Amino acid sequence: MSQSLDPKNVSVMDDTELTAEAELLEENFESADTLEDFTKALMESLTSKLHANIDEIFKQNK
Repeated sequence: MSQSLDPKNVSVMDDTELTAEAELLEENFESADTLEDFTKALMESLTSKLHANIDEIFKQNK
């Protein structure tokens, strides 16, 4: 039914994707005027990444 998580099957982002994501996060965090703004940007980023990972897991289990 469900697939066990095998480290060999986990997709890894390449350096280009990581760099682009890091630059986007840096832009968002640098523009934060307050700790609240910074925290909001961080939580939105993490939530977005979490949803993408969950979607990918569901696609793999179909």
